[in-house]
Amino acid sequence: MQSHLIAVLLATVAIGSCIANPNLISGPSRILEIMSATSEVQRNNPQLTIECFDYYNDLFKTEYAEYVDEYNLCLDKYDGGYEQVLEQYNPVVWDLSNSTFDSCMFLLDCDKQNNSENALSCYSTEGPKNSKQLSSVASNASVSVVTLRQEVETLVFTRDQCCSASSRSYEIRSGESYEDLQKCLNGEIPVPDRSTTTSSSSTSTSATTPTVSTTGSASTTTPSPSSTTPSPSTASSSAPISSTTSSPSTVAHFSPVENSSGNSQHRFPRRLEHIFKHIV
Repeated sequence: MQSHLIAVLLATVAIGSCIANPNLISGPSRILEIMSATSEVQRNNPQLTIECFDYYNDLFKTEYAEYVDEYNLCLDKYDGGYEQVLEQYNPVVWDLSNSTFDSCMFLLDCDKQNNSENALSCYSTEGPKNSKQLSSVASNASVSVVTLRQEVETLVFTRDQCCSASSRSYEIRSGESYEDLQKCLNGEIPVPDRSTTTSSSSTSTSATTPTVSTTGSASTTTPSPSSTTPSPSTASSSAPISSTTSSPSTVAHFSPVENSSGNSQHRFPRRLEHIFKHIV
């Protein structure tokens, strides 16, 4: 009988050591304290002690598993919100990327002039124009990244609130269960009936879990002045980008369907063309 009690004790304490996330509250850890406080009662009625530990060991496991699920839900909501924010700003990156590429292509096209005089004249004319455009790209990128980080900070704050609410709720539930265990060991309350008793933690925290949401929108970001590519508010459109400004003879229009600045597959032939021209 004593060996059975020790096995139950070890199984209960093991819950506290098996933590999936270092930020989680440890599992049941006051068992030794309770055993010390009720040692005399345990010696007088070992059968009651075993029955109490059997029941509350399972209850502790259930409460802790529910807490871990609630805690991980907070993290999952944050991860989903963070990915959503990043996706909202993909069209902004695409717009700035195309503006940068267009500016560079205007300058590289100066190589195609029929003589050095015309090429130098082209560089001297197009250089200042496109340097202003690149400065505008940098300015717009600065505004966008500040807005993006503000939205991420909001997500972090909401996640921390959610995790704190879950932890507090678990502390309350487990504290009540510890008190009941001690009362059970002291003979103040009977061992609950497993068939009719439900966990008090099943409905305690669902209403206090904050919902992760994003604030603001990438659509407030200043668009690049050289492009009429869709703004973030219309990023879901799959129509090709249209432009009313003149462009270099070799600059292609790209589709926003790529939804990313990783456009090397489209620009690679152009880059090869210019690299080949300079090394031949």
